[in-house]
Amino acid sequence: MNSTPVLVLLLFNAALLVASNFFFKKDKHPDDSLFLSVLFFCSGMPALVYQVVWQRALFAIYGVNAQSVAVVVTAFMLGLGIGSLIGGRLSARFPKSGILIFGVAELGVGAFGLISLRIFHWAAAYTAGANLLSVVLFSLLLLLIPTVLMGATLPLLVEHLVMRTNRVGFSVSTLYFVNTFGSAVACYLCATFLLRDFGQSGSVTLAACMNAAVGASAYFYARHKPQADAIEEHAQQPDGVTSYVETAMSLGTAMLLAALSGFIALGFEIAWFRVFALASSDRAPAFALLLSTYLAGIAAGSFLSEKLSLGKRQARIVYLIGGVLVLAGALSVYLPPLVATLMAHGKSFLLSAPAFFVVAGLAGSVLPLLCSAAISPDERAGRRVSLVYIANILGSAAGSLGIGFVLMQHFTLLSIALGLAFAAALAGAALLIFAGRGPGRTPVWAIALMIAAMVAIPPSRGMYTLLFERLIFGTRAEAHVPFLHVVENRNGVIGVTQDGAVFGGGVYDGYFNVDPFNDTNLVVRAYALGAFCPSPKRILVIGLATGSWAQIFANQPQLEHLDAVEINPGYLELIPQYAMVRSFLQNPKVHVYVDDGRRWLVAHPEARYDAIIANNSFNWRDHSTGLLSVEYLNLIREHLSPRGVYYFNSTESDETIATALQVFPYGLRVINFAAVSDSPMRLDKDRWMDVLRNYKMDGITVFDPANPAAQRVLAAYMALADTVNAPPRFLGMESADSLRVRLKGRLIITDDNMGEEWRGVSQIPWH
Repeated sequence: MNSTPVLVLLLFNAALLVASNFFFKKDKHPDDSLFLSVLFFCSGMPALVYQVVWQRALFAIYGVNAQSVAVVVTAFMLGLGIGSLIGGRLSARFPKSGILIFGVAELGVGAFGLISLRIFHWAAAYTAGANLLSVVLFSLLLLLIPTVLMGATLPLLVEHLVMRTNRVGFSVSTLYFVNTFGSAVACYLCATFLLRDFGQSGSVTLAACMNAAVGASAYFYARHKPQADAIEEHAQQPDGVTSYVETAMSLGTAMLLAALSGFIALGFEIAWFRVFALASSDRAPAFALLLSTYLAGIAAGSFLSEKLSLGKRQARIVYLIGGVLVLAGALSVYLPPLVATLMAHGKSFLLSAPAFFVVAGLAGSVLPLLCSAAISPDERAGRRVSLVYIANILGSAAGSLGIGFVLMQHFTLLSIALGLAFAAALAGAALLIFAGRGPGRTPVWAIALMIAAMVAIPPSRGMYTLLFERLIFGTRAEAHVPFLHVVENRNGVIGVTQDGAVFGGGVYDGYFNVDPFNDTNLVVRAYALGAFCPSPKRILVIGLATGSWAQIFANQPQLEHLDAVEINPGYLELIPQYAMVRSFLQNPKVHVYVDDGRRWLVAHPEARYDAIIANNSFNWRDHSTGLLSVEYLNLIREHLSPRGVYYFNSTESDETIATALQVFPYGLRVINFAAVSDSPMRLDKDRWMDVLRNYKMDGITVFDPANPAAQRVLAAYMALADTVNAPPRFLGMESADSLRVRLKGRLIITDDNMGEEWRGVSQIPWH
């Protein structure tokens, strides 16, 4: 994944950072301002590392379904918002001690960071099987201390800088810029090497060390600041006198607009992530690179907006806010088609990063401009900034829940993109119309901009034709043929091609196929269960996708009960549309649960099965480690009956099989599937043939003795079983002894190292 376009954008921001401290500033103490900028830049880096790692750790506890994602993200944001309020109060009460309190807060975050993963692991054991309310409360409590400390830092430093410069917009934009830019750099480092080389624990340790360095630097700076400097600051205003600048906007209006802009900006991020996930085949680095681009754009926007508004009348600043909102809305709706067009022409989707950067920059300019237009530079500036900031955070949290959890379930990507575009454009238009205290005073340029935006947004609908096909298939011929079925919900996008191939989240999931005579989906692997699992009466299937494999297992002759867990309910909408699998959902032996597989296992500690089957996806997909790691396999082990078997898709990854054999003493490879157990596994061909001859599906004997094709397939199955004693080959079976010799030294996947998720994949297979 070529990250060069994102790196170029970060270098652009680095140039702005240098310019802000050596060319644009007119401070009495430039060295002092540079020190504070570097300090807050470094403060932003560990914050994003924590966010990425902590979210993954909590997802391991509560699952990665849409419900858990929304809860964890919202809990993180609410903690930041509460911290902002506390920081605002502290800045008002102790205006001369902002740097000192900031340093203490950073040290506190670092201390929590060092023990955070151990705390999360304790919480995992304590809240096993928790309900939704418990998930909400525990997520909030676990994240409350560090996120409150993080959220308090901005208003503390804003108050300090305002007292030195007497400029609110400058103070907010500068600090917001450097802190957000630091977070963008951290995202880029996470995507390129940090999580790959250091894992979760190593990354958190590095982040905590940076917190400690920042906190100690701030603490000693505040404690040893020259006394003359403190006297000079104190002398800037006579006792009891505060500077007051008439504002063009009330604080309440600014908070309302900050909340709205936060909602829209978070909506943009959610929609863009869906596009990047499809274009990247659901790779973890893709989201980190998108977030890096998004944050870099917001940082640049906050910086440049202050420069554009410098010396402008307050009313002009309000016009500027309206203008950037209108532009952001008009441009945003064209970004998903831009990515699809690049993919269709064989270009990297990351070449679109500059366009996303620009729109994010427009959205990021709103917060500092609102502070400049609504807050007077006095001793209460920090507290007022905290109110605008928390309004922005609450709007973002509402966007995460409202758009990511609710609207994505009921509306298409096109509808949401159009809705966000119109919301931004209309909000900006309202400001442009009423900024001059009346509709008759709106400038001609503002009217022209509003008309252009409203004319430009509707035609974008036509560019969404074959959007998902182009994002997923790129230059392949399939990109020009519409999907037969498309299901969009908050869990992702599922597309079914005309010939029955299913792509979930942009990645191949299999065919609708249970027919061993027309085996387009290698269903021989599913029928092979009876060869090594003597009596699978109770079966658990993790992941349904097409339902084809589950249908085969549900008709296993010895079966008495089958539980199936599927994270995306969209597949349950598709299964009834295909006759070969339709009866699965009506089978009285079958019980289907919509949940994350790992979460479901934790919530049902008493469940035991003779066979657990996971036709899991590729090992390099985002969050795939959750169903491949040593920790997960030990969880599986607890749910197996004596002589029980875990049978899973290795997706042709040596690391996944090596990891399974690290946990289980016995194993067998069946083509690209692996079966592992705590008990010896005997390959019994005679028993297998008896099972297959008794197979019936929808009342029809699958391997009819009178059917010559059935006899040929059974003979081929017998030949497959014989390959276990031959030299290893892909379309064959392989014993555990052979596997251990061949896979010696392979990476053992853990929750901490995350397997192949952050490592490069040379070529994404179509299927």
